[in-house]
Amino acid sequence: MTARVLVIDDDIANARFIGARLAAEYFEVTSATNESEALRICERGQCDVVLLHAAQSTIDSFAVCRNLKANQSTRHIPVLLITAHDQSVDRMRALDAGADDFLCEPFSEVGLLARVRSLARLKLLSDEIEMRAATLKELGVHQQNIDVAEAGKSGRVLVVDDRSSSRKLIASALADDHYVDVQGEPYEALFYAAEGDYDLI
Repeated sequence: MTARVLVIDDDIANARFIGARLAAEYFEVTSATNESEALRICERGQCDVVLLHAAQSTIDSFAVCRNLKANQSTRHIPVLLITAHDQSVDRMRALDAGADDFLCEPFSEVGLLARVRSLARLKLLSDEIEMRAATLKELGVHQQNIDVAEAGKSGRVLVVDDRSSSRKLIASALADDHYVDVQGEPYEALFYAAEGDYDLI
């Protein structure tokens, strides 16, 4: 799989290292060292995945992520946010800013590549859905499920966790906005997943 990856990092040496590793796996890599340059690249549709380094001194990566997700023309681009420390507060800030995934430093190359590949697949599917929605709109057909996906609510979620207290906590947090099923046995969850038409597991 190949995709266009934008690496946003004001540390040029670090950006080159990450870029070289991604290029070795056949990703097309572009880099940006400041927010305005990064936003221009994204708005022109020149990337499929954004890799955003949060340990920078001159760029507020959480703000950049929020700006990308608030902009109609860039919100569909998956963002992988790299945080400096494995702290829950950084993970929460990354998710709150709209990041699609995150890595904590120090990270393994395998973990980085796996996440970039996953987000590239997500972008491919997102583009396909957008194209189908545009085609249906041109034909005068309105699809309610596209509106639901855009709103980020009323999804079907399967929670799989072998701890009863954890299952209940997660389910209660999601129940106001989504249809939630819970399952404590992984083997049973396979059958639920195959037959339940879930949006998220």
